Parts: sequence; C-alpha cells; structure tokens
Amino acid sequence: MFLTLRNRLILVGVLIAAAILALIPRKQTVRELGADGVMHDTSILRQPIKYGLDLQGGMHLALELDQSKQVSADPKKDIDLALTVLRKRIDEFGVTEPVIQKVGDDRIVVELAGVADPERARAIVQKSAFLEFRITDKTGALDRALPAMDRQLRAMGVSTAGAAQAGPSAVSQLLGGDSAKKADSTTGGAILAGLVRPSQATPGEYLVAETAFPRVDSLLSLPEVKRLLPRGVEIKWSAAKESVGGDFVRAFYVVDEQSLVTGANLVDARAELDPLTNGPQVTFELDRAGGRKFGEGTGRHVGDFMAIVLDGRVQGRPPVIQSRIERNGRITLGGKTLQEAQDLALTLKAGALPIPLAIVESGQVGASLGADSIRAGLLAGVIGTLLVILIMVGYYALSGVLAVLALGLYLLYTMGVLAMLDATLTLPGLAGIVLSIGIAVDANVLIFERIREELRHGKTVRLSIDEGFKHALPAITDSSLATVITAFLLFQFGTGPVKGFAVTLIVGILASLFTALFVTRTFYMLWLQRQPAMEHLSIGKATFFAAANYDFIAMRKWAYGVTAAVLIPGLLFLAVKGFDYSIEFTGGTMVQIAAAPTTEAGTLRAGLDAQGIKGAEIQQFGSAGNFVIRARVGEGQGTTEATAQAVKAALDATLGEGKYTVGRVAAVSPKVGGELRTQALLAVLTSFLFVLIYLAIRFEWRFGLAAIIATAHDILATLAFIAVMRLEVSLVVVAAVLTMVGYSLNDTIIIFDRVRENLKKYQRSGFVEILNRSINETLPRSVLTHLTTLATLLALAIFGGQVIRPFSLVMFFGVFTGTFSSVFIAAPVLLLIEKKWPGPAARGTKVSAAGPVGAVPSRAKATV
Repeated sequence: MFLTLRNRLILVGVLIAAAILALIPRKQTVRELGADGVMHDTSILRQPIKYGLDLQGGMHLALELDQSKQVSADPKKDIDLALTVLRKRIDEFGVTEPVIQKVGDDRIVVELAGVADPERARAIVQKSAFLEFRITDKTGALDRALPAMDRQLRAMGVSTAGAAQAGPSAVSQLLGGDSAKKADSTTGGAILAGLVRPSQATPGEYLVAETAFPRVDSLLSLPEVKRLLPRGVEIKWSAAKESVGGDFVRAFYVVDEQSLVTGANLVDARAELDPLTNGPQVTFELDRAGGRKFGEGTGRHVGDFMAIVLDGRVQGRPPVIQSRIERNGRITLGGKTLQEAQDLALTLKAGALPIPLAIVESGQVGASLGADSIRAGLLAGVIGTLLVILIMVGYYALSGVLAVLALGLYLLYTMGVLAMLDATLTLPGLAGIVLSIGIAVDANVLIFERIREELRHGKTVRLSIDEGFKHALPAITDSSLATVITAFLLFQFGTGPVKGFAVTLIVGILASLFTALFVTRTFYMLWLQRQPAMEHLSIGKATFFAAANYDFIAMRKWAYGVTAAVLIPGLLFLAVKGFDYSIEFTGGTMVQIAAAPTTEAGTLRAGLDAQGIKGAEIQQFGSAGNFVIRARVGEGQGTTEATAQAVKAALDATLGEGKYTVGRVAAVSPKVGGELRTQALLAVLTSFLFVLIYLAIRFEWRFGLAAIIATAHDILATLAFIAVMRLEVSLVVVAAVLTMVGYSLNDTIIIFDRVRENLKKYQRSGFVEILNRSINETLPRSVLTHLTTLATLLALAIFGGQVIRPFSLVMFFGVFTGTFSSVFIAAPVLLLIEKKWPGPAARGTKVSAAGPVGAVPSRAKATV
C-alpha cells in the first residue's frame, strides 16, 4: 500500500496534521472555589503537553489530622499510614511524579502538576474511604427505644418545637398517617417519635423529612440519647436524600455494630456502567480471607438486608442477600456520575485513611528545578540541537539535510503522541527524549554509512540507497526493540521518574524508527524522482575511520587491565563511602521565606551553594518573592535546627540581614526513598533477563549474555564514577544512569548485528577476524553517533546550569564507558563464551586466536 511515493507522502502528511492537531491548546471548563467561597465554572486554556512539578510547578496542599472529627491515640503512626494511602491514591488518580511528603510530625504536603480539576483532586485527597458491610436490624430495636429517648430529651429540656416546625407535611402524612398527626399535635408529647417514621419496605430503615434532618441528627448524636440505643446496633445515615410524594426525605438505618467485612480486605475496585440500568456502579474483589469471612456472614443472613456503608454513610438502598456472596460484589451509585464512581473505585483500591485529614494550606508552587535551571536547560537544548544539525549537515551534506528534516518530524510526532496520551513531561522524561534523539540520529548514521559502503563498491545511486536501507534495517530494529523491551519493563516495574523516562523513551523510539526507516526513505524517493539520472549522491566526502583495520581483540588484556583499574578502586570506594543521596532521597529541612518580589531562585541557589549547602531545592511558593527551600547539611541529614541555621546564615550573606522573613521551619521526609531504588533495581534486572531472551531468539544466547555482561560493566563503572566524584544521587542522576544503559545496550547490539551478518558472509574466516572486522566496519558510525551525543552533552554541561550539570557529567562518562565496553568487553566476552561453548556447526566458523586476515595488515593505521 505504501510502496508508491504518493501514498507515502499522504501518510506522512496525515500524521503531521494529526500531531499538530494534538498539540493545539484546547479550552476546558473546570469548577474552582472562588474568593467568595462559592464554586464557579471557569474556562481555562488546557495545554496539550502537561509538565511535571520539576518543570512548571503545580497545586500545593498541606494536610493535617482533623482532630475535630476523631481523636487519634497515635497521631504519628496515623500520619505515616495516611502518607502511604495518599501515595496509592495519587498514583491511581493518574498524576505523574507527584510530591507526597511528610513535614514535621503532623503535616503532609501534596504537590500535583497538571491537575485540570483542583476540586476533584482535593476531594480524593480528603476522602476517608472506609468501607463496611452491615446487616440492618429486623428486631425493631429502635421502636422500643424511642419512648425512652423522648423521655430523656424532655428531661433535658428539649422541646417539641422541632417536631412542630417539621409539621405534618405530605411526607409525614404519607408515612405516618393519623398517628403522625396525633404525635405532631400532642402537647409535650413525642420529640424524636414525632420526626422519625419507620419504613414499611426495609427492616431497620427510618425516614426523616429533609428539613428535619439536621435536628434529628443532632438529637441522636447526644451522648445521653445514644446511651439508650440497644447494645449491638448503631445508626447510620443515608448518603443522599430522596424524593417521596413530592417532598425530600433522608433515611437512616439501624445496623449491626459488627461489620461482616471491611475495605481492609479489598484487593481491587473498578468503576463500570450497570448493563441493565446504565447507571454507574463499583465492582469490587476481596482477598481470600475477606472472601471467606464475607461468604460465612452472608450465608448466615440469606434473606436479610445488607447496608453498604462508606465513610459512615449508607450508599443507596440496602440490597437483600439472595445467596452466599464471597470474593466479588458491587456497589450501585444511584444519582452519581461515572467519574464519581471512578473516584470511589480508586480511593477504595488505595485504602481508607486512618483518620480524616483537613486541608490547612492551599496554593501554587513553582518548578522544583527553578526557573533559572529551566531557562539554562532550554538554552543548552537549543545549542545542542544546532550542534547536531551542523555535524549532520557538515558530514553528510544534502543527505544530512534530509536526516535533519526527518529528526524535526520525529520531534513533532513524539510530542503529538505524548499529547494524545495525556502524558506529563518531567526531567527524566526529557532524558528519555534525549536518548531517543540519539537513537534516531544513530539510525540515520547507520543508513548513510551503509549507503556509502554500497557506493564505494561501485553500485548505482538508486541501488546503493535500496541496499543501504536493507542492510541497516536489522541493526536498527534489533537495537530499537531491545531498548523498547527495556523501557517497557522499566515502566512495568518502576515507579515515579522511572515510569516517566520509560514512556517518553518508548514513544520516542517508535517515532524514530518511523522517521528513519520510512520518512528518510520517502525523502530519498522524492529526490530520485526529481533527478532520476542522478550519478553522484550528495552524502558527504569526509570519512572517519573508513579503512580502519585495528586488532581490537588482541588488545583485550590491556582492556581488562583498564577495566580492573577503574572498577576495583571505584567499587571499593563505593562500598566504604556509599552514595551521597540528595534531599529527594534522604529528606531534610524545609524553610519557607518571604523576600523582596524581585528575588529570583537562581540568586538563592547560588548563595546557598557558595555557603556549602549543595543540592538545595528552591521553589517559588505563591506570590513573587515567596520561596520554599528544602535543604540538608553535611553527609547525613543533619538536625532540623542546624540546617535551618545554616540556611539562614547563607540567606543573610546573600540577601542581607533583615531583608527576608522566615515562616515555617520543619523536617521533611524523602520525596522518594527505598521504594524507588528497589523498583528501579528490579526493573533493570528484569529487563536484563528479557533482553537476554530477545537476543537469544534473534541471535544466540551467547550474544545476549555478552551484551548483558557489557551493560552490567557500564552500570557498575558509572555507579563507581558517581561515588568517586561525590555526585549527589538525585532524580536527575537516576535519569542519566537509565539513559546511559540505553546507549550502552544500543551500541553493543549494533556491533553484534554486524558480527551476525559477517558470520554468514565470511564463513571461512576465524571468529576473531569476524569480531575485529565487525568492530572496524561499525567504527565510523560509532564515532559520528557519539560525536553528536557528546556535542549535546557539552552544551548541557556548559550552559545547563548546576541542576542539569550532573546529568551531563554522568552521561559524558557513560558514553565513553559504553563505547569502551562495546568494543573491549562485549566482543572479548563473546569470544570467551564461544571458546567455552562453541556455536552450532551450521555457523561454519572456527574460533581462532590469530588476528584479522585479509588484504590489509591487522595492525595497519586507519586514516581519518
């Protein structure tokens, strides 16, 4: 279908239009709480790409335990439990990389980026979500207790005014008949009995006029009245009013004090539409213990009514238990929307808060990276991009121009897909895009180098282009798919920034595959159509290592020595000193300050850095001049007081004494802790296993094992580098390590793909010669690809600012060690494996210790 140039151009054009449409800002109506305390519908311009807290800031909420609703026996334990529940809820809510952090011993700070509906977010954060299933009372316990309750109220001096005010309305007449009129008109008679009407439909259900609901609730809540309620039962109000006979009533239910089961046994909850009523419902699943307990309880109460109680309110009319219910059930939500059902499902799934939370502070925070770092990063990105363009066009001439155009479309497609996925872009996500840009450049370099090889063999321009794409295809697809597998597993098992990195990497690689293999090929077809008699292709004359014939395998012992010299001291240093984790991982001290409106985050960061407070996080908080500073002093976390004093001293030196005021000072917990480290390690190990399986299928298991060993070497070397250089392990550094892993694996697979090809082409050659030949043939590609990558990293290192600089330093080292391991670790390890476990006889090769054989001497110098 896409063999013709016309159809290919149509497809490229359609995808361009779709990406542009996805990137056009759209208007959206959200409900917000106004200054008058009333909810208002506000129209906002929703940006197509959401940015994370590190890039644009977002919504800030400070929550504390609401002691007015419940007295906590152990507030510290409750706040820790609430922290865990909130993290689960926000993850389910779909906000990427939020900040959920304990401040002091009594406060939780939640910061969310890209939230279109702030009120919905507040409701989800505050909802208790405690679920219970209780049997309604069928013994008439409340009927027997009402006279005693009325006598107690009269003794307390409570009048029947409330009953008279409620009046013998249509509701009371409908529900109570003549007895209701009599009760309402009796002087000094019934109080509660005059307001409460037993339902004829459901045992344990009582109806109250909506106008009398507040009074009845307050009377039933009096300790002297509650004491008269029979033992073993409780009163629970319905969550919503309902219309009866044209008037609104509110139901309450007398239910067993003991629950059949609670939401503590819940393992899953999903929002659905009831196929019969088309109304929203939440289906749930209990764990084995909960299912067994629920089955036993419902089995004893077949034919009885069961109230579904959420946060102390009965949800809908209690259903009749028709038969034994075990692990699966549903909650119908009459009058609710599907979004409300979805919110209920996610809060149930995340678990109940141990105690209600109250929002004590609400506002907006600026980007955690700081506006100065973002400006510097953008400048570095522009300069790096210009350097890549200059290198590609300077080296490959007009063919390089085609590659640059394809890279432009790659960026458009990538951002368009991210907008369609409603993704949130963060710094680790940008790292994923940087890696995929490198892979996109690499794909074009592979194609161009293959075309050059075919042209040197004397083939025509058209045939050289066809053969170049054909021979480059396996290497490009193998390296890209192996990286996609790694990214998918990072997403599956990772958390927070690891997931953000994985999403953008997957999208970017797929876009780079399309632009390199399809779009660049389409540009060449268009070029050839305009010049069908072309005899010379403009693909550049400069060559790096075009005639290289080095004996790399012979140098393997020297390479092992270099590896040992780097790894052993580095790992020993790491074992003794460990990592210097940033405040994101260790926690520290939060200091809120208010300074002059013209004060900038960059000024504060430079001042703190000059006073030895490294890695401080500075965010604008609310209006200009107000900042939140998160910092720590020394190797450890230090004390809150010591850190606060150090920050104040640095601010005195930077802004001047009395030029600012300090607000809240408190200890803050880590933004990310052991969970991220454990999940990231699990993701990397799992990705290694699956890459090994993939390479075993596409190549042989020997190739996969050698590639994994080389990549593991690069990870260990990079971690040792981070420890020796005493770089703070921040989320920026984590993103750099993940990016480095992708580069290393990609580089190794490119060489191994050429080894596989040469094994078929030179079946009489020894295995050592095959390895050397393959490394030499891919050397031009390696030099140019890494040159473009290093150009970008150089721009980041020089112009990116001190927050971005650690990323470029780790990547600088990673690119060098990745290149080194692909040549001097992966290939020699493959040789060792081949000697120990020779490949299949069908390979037609033998392992030889000799150097490369051929027309060119093995030690010949390559020309540049």
